[in-house]
Amino acid sequence: MKIIKIFIFFFALCSGYVNANEAKSINDMLITAKIAGMCGAISQIVTFQETTKMPKGDEFVLRFLNTEAARLGKSVTEFLQDCVAASQKYGDLSRELDILAKE
Repeated sequence: MKIIKIFIFFFALCSGYVNANEAKSINDMLITAKIAGMCGAISQIVTFQETTKMPKGDEFVLRFLNTEAARLGKSVTEFLQDCVAASQKYGDLSRELDILAKE
C-alpha cells in the first residue's frame, strides 16, 4: 500500500497535478534528503576512521570536511550545524510519511 501511495504521489508530481506550493515543499524534501544523505556518508567516514585509526586518516577526514564546507560557502561549524538540522528534519519527514502510509 505504501508503494502505491508513493507511486501516485510521484505520478501526480510528474503529471502537473501538484501546485507551486506543493512543488516547493517537495523540492525542500528532496534537498533535505540530499543533505542528510551526504551528512550520513560523512558520518560513516568519521566512524570508519575512529574504528580503523588509519594512518593520516584524521587529516583526510578534516581535509574532506573543510573542502565540502568551502564548496558550499560555509565554515565547518556551519556545515555540521546544517547536517544536524537536515538529519532532524529528515527524521521528522520520514515519520510524517510513515503516518501517511498507514492511513
